[in-house]
Amino acid sequence: MRVQQARQELGITQGELAARLGCTQAALSNYELGKRRLDLAGLEQIAGILGKPLIYFIEPPASPDDDDIQSWFYRNPHR
Repeated sequence: MRVQQARQELGITQGELAARLGCTQAALSNYELGKRRLDLAGLEQIAGILGKPLIYFIEPPASPDDDDIQSWFYRNPHR
């Protein structure tokens, strides 16, 4: 998940976000590191606080390699 990236973009510390979520800083750290999973309600709460759509945290970020692979298939349709 990209919780840490979104949090850092806003300049919010783990402690500040944890307080707004009603959890400990350690729990938030575990969410950011992928050691613990968030339920949908928790993810919706984080999305609202950080001003991101829910899909931002669910969909993996696009890789530059994905674009290269897709371009290759479009250029070589008979392969």
